[in-house]
Amino acid sequence: MEPNGRARLLLSVSNLEKSITFYRSQLGWELLEQDEGGRAALLHIGDTADEAVLVVEGCEPNEVLNRWLRPNYSKAQAGSLVYIGVTSVIDVESNLLARGFQQDIASKDAEHIRERHVPTMDGYTLVYWEELFPTHIEIMEMYEAGVAELQQAIDGLSDAQLNLREVHDKWSIREHVLHLIDLELITIHKVKFALAEPGRMYVGNSFQPDDWHRGLHYAQRPIAAEVLLFGAVRQHILGLCKHLPDALDRTIRTTNREETVAQLLKMMAGHAKHHMRAARRIRELHGVSG
Repeated sequence: MEPNGRARLLLSVSNLEKSITFYRSQLGWELLEQDEGGRAALLHIGDTADEAVLVVEGCEPNEVLNRWLRPNYSKAQAGSLVYIGVTSVIDVESNLLARGFQQDIASKDAEHIRERHVPTMDGYTLVYWEELFPTHIEIMEMYEAGVAELQQAIDGLSDAQLNLREVHDKWSIREHVLHLIDLELITIHKVKFALAEPGRMYVGNSFQPDDWHRGLHYAQRPIAAEVLLFGAVRQHILGLCKHLPDALDRTIRTTNREETVAQLLKMMAGHAKHHMRAARRIRELHGVSG
């Protein structure tokens, strides 16, 4: 539990009471607290150890929200995918159906992640995901394949086409690419410490994607140099992992957990593939072959 709050997720809703009813009755979430003004509520996310805050659209941060939310909480954007890690997505789906959940639940299995996509009344799609466990060889193959996959996702696009997006308030192809590369560069710092000084305590700032998006001008910047850097960094890490004995078993410690190099590479491979899939969806939507 975080000292200044417990909830990692903030969801804006138009009608708090109706949303509370939906999340409790349809999804099995538990209402923990509700502010006196009827503008926000704290709920436990069913089948997880996580909590979320529902807040009426336009409600400004206040003492209650600051008490409920973790310092590094994530605010979901309208219409976005909201990822929730669980032990078993099959159990989640069974529980939803037992509650009489009315909408279609989509199943997606890819890159050693099993997912169930659950639509909500507020326009979000909850992505309950379950981690599967590939071998070290499979992780290295996934990580290496990402270099060619990124190039294929943007191959032949003009500068103007990089600005294409699914809907007006979602990220463009350009923004997806710059984000996935920045997350990669941040995580590589941890990987290098794990490889060079296994078991070391690592302390770093939290990564806020929206802040980086604004601060580094994702919407306008060229991507050519970053794409080259992405490939070079992955080849650098692959070379180290092939050279160093037991490289993928080496660890880094943070305040919350211990992570292996294998876990970090798997996370980067899966994260990049997620955004590459988004780029391919945008191309298909706009009829841009590649």
